Amino acid sequence: MKSLRKRALAAPIALVAALTLTACNDSAGPEQGTSVDDVEDADPDQNDMVGPDVVGRTVTVSGEIDAVAADSAFWLGGNDWFDEGAPVVSATGDFTEFDIQDPEGLAEDDTVVQVTGPVEEFVLTDFEEEHGIDLDDDALEQLEGEAVIVAEDVSTLAGENITISGEVSDVLSTVAFRLAGTGWDVIVLDAEQAAVEAGNTVQVTGTVRQMNVAEFEEDYSLDLDDGRYEDYEGRLVLVAETVEPIEPVE
Repeated sequence: MKSLRKRALAAPIALVAALTLTACNDSAGPEQGTSVDDVEDADPDQNDMVGPDVVGRTVTVSGEIDAVAADSAFWLGGNDWFDEGAPVVSATGDFTEFDIQDPEGLAEDDTVVQVTGPVEEFVLTDFEEEHGIDLDDDALEQLEGEAVIVAEDVSTLAGENITISGEVSDVLSTVAFRLAGTGWDVIVLDAEQAAVEAGNTVQVTGTVRQMNVAEFEEDYSLDLDDGRYEDYEGRLVLVAETVEPIEPVE
């Protein structure tokens, strides 16, 4: 029997500790902002429903892989759709068709992925019969009767255009803030300096990029405090095109 392996989220916790600081200014250039072309509109209903009661809908979620049950199933961190994390199941028995060879390796590396697929109630025997596969019954019995996402697309997020929503947990400077409740420890870089405060609920559309201070300063006419962002060098951050306030979900 393959046991569920919970991954210690040491990296995000360490980053929180490293960035517990008061808001201070980075200087920005003129109204240049962060243009991103061809950004898909967010699902207008995405903030109307929280938790696992989404069976029958197709959703897109993003986050770090929080746990791996088998080659055919893993969990993403909690998000707007699944408070306790999103179970993701492959209809082919693994995720190689999405060029995901080693989910456990991605979990160890704190890799952020995006998953799209329909949500359905998982019944192991029905799932195996429908898709013509033989899964690890012992490993997946914990999902019996649960709402799961059947993966239609799984991709790492670098270079992807996404729209996510969450609560501003920390304002790091005039051009950066942390977003909670998204499944991963999101740092948002916002060259247009949206007026956000800790506790605000916002929707952010932008491009996921690896943090490179020198490149960002050149691309967005910024003068960043290099020391403040050195812990994020090479990590995935969200470069915002738009930051919009939304009503929090009750």
